[in-house]
Amino acid sequence: MISSNPKPRILIFIGSLCSGGKERRLVEMLTYFKQKNVFEFQVVVTNDNIHYQQFLELNIPYVVIKKIWKKNDPTVFFRFYKICKSFKPDLIHTWGRIQSFYTLPTVITQKIPLINSQITSAPPTLKSWSINGWIDKLNFHYSTIILSNSRAGILSYNPPPDKVKLIYNGINMNRFNNLPSTQSIKIKYGISTPYVVVMAASFTNNKDYDTFYKIATTITSQREDVTFIGVGGYGKDDSTYKKLLQLSANTKRILFPGRITDVEALVNACTVGVLFSNKKVHGEGISNSILEYMCLAKPVLANDAGGTNEIVYNNENGYLVNDQSPEEISQLLLGLLDNEKKCQSFGRQSKRIAEQVFSLEKMGQAFEEVYMESLTPKM
Repeated sequence: MISSNPKPRILIFIGSLCSGGKERRLVEMLTYFKQKNVFEFQVVVTNDNIHYQQFLELNIPYVVIKKIWKKNDPTVFFRFYKICKSFKPDLIHTWGRIQSFYTLPTVITQKIPLINSQITSAPPTLKSWSINGWIDKLNFHYSTIILSNSRAGILSYNPPPDKVKLIYNGINMNRFNNLPSTQSIKIKYGISTPYVVVMAASFTNNKDYDTFYKIATTITSQREDVTFIGVGGYGKDDSTYKKLLQLSANTKRILFPGRITDVEALVNACTVGVLFSNKKVHGEGISNSILEYMCLAKPVLANDAGGTNEIVYNNENGYLVNDQSPEEISQLLLGLLDNEKKCQSFGRQSKRIAEQVFSLEKMGQAFEEVYMESLTPKM
């Protein structure tokens, strides 16, 4: 039942607005709807650290449910229920497995349609009889519509086919206007070489920084005109990040500054964007990092993990690699650095694909259609 409010109310529930792919995607979606002004939004999070200034500038109300227990806090069920009783949403839109699970008592008892956006990756294996597997089954059963941002994610999670829809990431091209000069960014990060290779990815087990480092050492040992830089978030006691810092301590052309706030400006100053995923445990949905490379007209080199082949077209806007060795991947990368014409051609194709397939307008319209479908009473 749609409320008497002139604008339908939509309650968003996401774990946090810290840096991350789904978090960036949500902020982009809210940016689109802020301009349209057709829905009234409230956002619920369980972590009050907000890394996206863009979200704060939207002036969308948000509520923090502070967890009493660090993980799987059962009090969230009731506190979320109380928020819904107060806000009276016409739709609930969740962005995570546990967030979807927390909404179920409210969805069932208050009969509120649930839009479920928990599918944002494409794991190579999922244990259907695990706790997470059971939670997924419950979430999917009580969801009105299940959204995935990649075909690979749909294949991995195998949700009910009559409920699932595909909505690709959309990106706001205005983010890439009026960036600082490439020279000022190079000075900021201590880069003195004409060529720069960037990997923007969290320092977690889902990413393969070992391959990135091996390629970096291979190429920087052969020539002095290339710098490699890896940027992304990491945990307080992250062994992967500490190991990389130790290994690269004595070189000025393999850099790991960690989490940064000017990713767009850094990518703009680079020559090639790369992304290596740990295919044993993780498959990408649609990577926001790759999208950022493409919007800035950079060629992309990535391994074929999850939905990456839905955005990187081999030998058109970059290279997809599978079982090649770091040495073989290094040769592909050097072939791009040494062929300016091919590098620029791949980059132009990257930007064209981003503008045509992954526009903010296209994504926003798709979400709007899903919302309106869910709000329309079934005959």
